[in-house]
Amino acid sequence: MICSKCNTELPDNAVCCWACGKKVITERKHRKRSNGTGSITKLSGNRAKPWIARKNDVYIGSYATRVDAQKALERLTDIDINEKFNYTFKQVHDLWLPEHERTIGEHGKGNYKTALNNCQELHDLRFRSLRTSDFQKVIIRLEEKGLSKSSCEKVLQLFGQLSDWAIREGICQTNYARFCTITAEQKSKGQVFPPEAIAAIKESKLEAAKVVLVLLATGCRGNELFTVPLSNCFSRYFIGGSKTSSGKNRVIPVAADGLMAYQAILTEAKSRGGKLFIDGYNGNKTYANFAKREFKELMNEIGLEGYTPYDCRHTFTTQAIRAGIDKQTLRRILGHADLSTTDKYYTHLDLDDILNAVDYLDLNSAVSNKLVTQSAIAKII
Repeated sequence: MICSKCNTELPDNAVCCWACGKKVITERKHRKRSNGTGSITKLSGNRAKPWIARKNDVYIGSYATRVDAQKALERLTDIDINEKFNYTFKQVHDLWLPEHERTIGEHGKGNYKTALNNCQELHDLRFRSLRTSDFQKVIIRLEEKGLSKSSCEKVLQLFGQLSDWAIREGICQTNYARFCTITAEQKSKGQVFPPEAIAAIKESKLEAAKVVLVLLATGCRGNELFTVPLSNCFSRYFIGGSKTSSGKNRVIPVAADGLMAYQAILTEAKSRGGKLFIDGYNGNKTYANFAKREFKELMNEIGLEGYTPYDCRHTFTTQAIRAGIDKQTLRRILGHADLSTTDKYYTHLDLDDILNAVDYLDLNSAVSNKLVTQSAIAKII
């Protein structure tokens, strides 16, 4: 030990300097922390962050000063600290998934698996340490990579779901994912089959034409049609669905244009003793193979390029709006939880549709409210 005033070497137990009389200042002992408030220890050696904070034997973090460690423990005063506190992003996901996948179909499970693979840089990080900037960096990387808006939205949805679960379990206190933004554009916006193409499909002798007509007449997703049990099929409708709770086990009616094709497949499935509706179809029984092969063959026959089976759903929705079907009824048929989804993504009205929808409407309303006269209407017409 060295005297701070005259630099004289002193014994370790010295109270003052024998040469100059300077009192030796020893390091002040800190008061012991109360039970349950955590502990602070200092690691030996030259470290940037030697102060370690723990609570309930759970590592909280390392800090540059004792004050920083104390503040960290104070922030956790009313929080129950357990072994989950230091779980990584991947560990949180693995605990959350069994709970969530009980409420979603196989398609939804696949989407979450893809989303998890798209954010591997977060897997080994402590979930409680993640902030908006960490989530946003992943989204920006995916956008720069060229992923579509829907793909980025699925990743962000995963972040939000995990954050809500972590808040519930006391791992973190804020859902930082909700502050993220997405600027990527939706690559596939859906298309509507032109009338002449639908007419050509009706005339086609290919087996795939029957399936496409049913898709056009119901607006259901392809994987829904290919997995609906035969026991859920009736003469003019079937009960099926996928994805959200709003989409499952819903009544899906078959419009007149596809009713004959639907009943032909249904009759054949029953005669074969099939278990699924699609067992009555003489082709691929899996939706993915149907889309890659038979659907493309049909599109080549009628001379239509760039269309997918999912465009049948867009076509059905647009035609239903044109026909004046109630939007809430249409939402239930399509299995959308929110009407905005139906309006935003599945309705493709052109200028003529919009003009036809308001023809005379405003004028007749104005007359009923005595805002204009019949003679004024005659001049306009």
